[in-house]
Amino acid sequence: MPQLDRIIVFSQIFWLVLIFSVFYAVLTHYFLPKFLKSLKIRKQVIDLNTKEILEKTEGTLNKQNLLIKILVKNLEIASNLLVSYFGQLVKNKREVDTLMIDQKIGFVILNTVKFCDLKLLDSIFVYPKSLKYKD
Repeated sequence: MPQLDRIIVFSQIFWLVLIFSVFYAVLTHYFLPKFLKSLKIRKQVIDLNTKEILEKTEGTLNKQNLLIKILVKNLEIASNLLVSYFGQLVKNKREVDTLMIDQKIGFVILNTVKFCDLKLLDSIFVYPKSLKYKD
């Protein structure tokens, strides 16, 4: 069989080794540094983007925490004002039409449910009408 002839096989092996050696040398000398450089630049871009995202996320969380603190403080002030106002009404023993007050409180609670967090809602104490205020 001519394809297994020793004279042909050695020359084919020689050219195969020579061509692949040259091809390997060209790839590792010229193209591999360019590929590695582009991979390194991509990694740096990804790291910078991740760092910026973390900084912006941290800033946003700080602003949200500050806003929540301000809202809770203002809700406590409003709650204290309402409690003192109703306390004065009960002490004066005047009859008060609470329908308008209930409608306003319901409107505030509806807007709070739509636009606020449940933690804020938990900080508001709502008493049922059946609960009678005592001195």
